[in-house]
Amino acid sequence: MQIDPTILMYLAQFVVGLLVNALLLGVVLGWTKGENREFGDTIVTALINALVGLIPIIGCIIQWYVIKTRHEQTWGGAISTWIVLIIVYFVILAVVMILFLGGLALMPIPLP
Repeated sequence: MQIDPTILMYLAQFVVGLLVNALLLGVVLGWTKGENREFGDTIVTALINALVGLIPIIGCIIQWYVIKTRHEQTWGGAISTWIVLIIVYFVILAVVMILFLGGLALMPIPLP
């Protein structure tokens, strides 16, 4: 029995995304004075948030509740952690795009 390479790629992408999410969540929790910043705690929170995030509309409220209860924060602290985490994602994405994809724009392109 052979597993389809596409499934393996999606699984690897999910695992890497989960690890990055857990690492960044630990960093952001340090900024927003959250408790339980150990990697094991943040990876469980990241996994729960990944699964709950699939629920439309109410998923974000449940994510805030998970951050609030698992990391001993107030509602404002949980929401600010969630927002700062999204901002950090976009900043990292922009830096990666500038570093790797921006370099492609400097390559000479032969004119037809």
